[in-house]
Amino acid sequence: MNILFQQSQQFAICCTLVNCNCDSFEPGKLKRRQCEKCKHGWVAHALSKLKVHHVFQSSQVEIVQSNVVFDICSLMLYGTQAIPIRLKILLDRLFSVLKQEEVIQILNALDWTLQDYIRGYMLQDVAGKVLDRWTIMTFEEEIATLQQFLRFGETKSIVELMALQDKEGQAVLVPSTHANSDIRTFIERNSPQATVNLSTTEVEKISGNSMHHFENFINSMAFVLPFQLLGPVSAPYLSLPPGAMQHEHHQPCSASVELSVPGALPKPAR
Repeated sequence: MNILFQQSQQFAICCTLVNCNCDSFEPGKLKRRQCEKCKHGWVAHALSKLKVHHVFQSSQVEIVQSNVVFDICSLMLYGTQAIPIRLKILLDRLFSVLKQEEVIQILNALDWTLQDYIRGYMLQDVAGKVLDRWTIMTFEEEIATLQQFLRFGETKSIVELMALQDKEGQAVLVPSTHANSDIRTFIERNSPQATVNLSTTEVEKISGNSMHHFENFINSMAFVLPFQLLGPVSAPYLSLPPGAMQHEHHQPCSASVELSVPGALPKPAR
């Protein structure tokens, strides 16, 4: 019984918000990024596996590893259908260091395709339904996730420039090295679909030998466009939830945000 308890604690992802005693994240039935137990978000729990230091060391960077990139990807891709542009720019840099097979496996494990990722949002949900609104991480979750990219030489200087642009007067926290976390195991155990692994032949069909795997779709960009059945629509608007809870490491409580398309615009007069 003690062994079983230790195993359950090993894969438990506890909540890091102040005054929350939730010891293990349980995906919500309707909102997968919201814990069914404490109703706090995925990022607030996942940060328990991605510890942070309060001391900023400008010279400390890590080598990009597939398992670490997976954990960071989960902060922005797990249970979402769109990606904040700043995080996508940074994640592109990390993906460019990994092998294409590793990138595809990471995305598929989080229910994203490479086409959807390149586009920056999904056209359909996992059930095949055409989306007209998208679940995306909150601004507070985005700020918390930006700090993770300070760990790598490929993205550190970009994050620092982004912080200057935002006129952030405080030093950004640098996470400790945590190469082997339990985030992948947890997500794979709770994923409604098995992780899809492409064969070598399928990967070769997708990519050309002379082009990077983010550039080889440039000659066939049809997947970037919305479905022809969808009429012209107005620009999506962002609705933020009221208030944000304070995180014990200055990371606010997470909650999913939806980008809503209110409807089609009238046809222009001829």
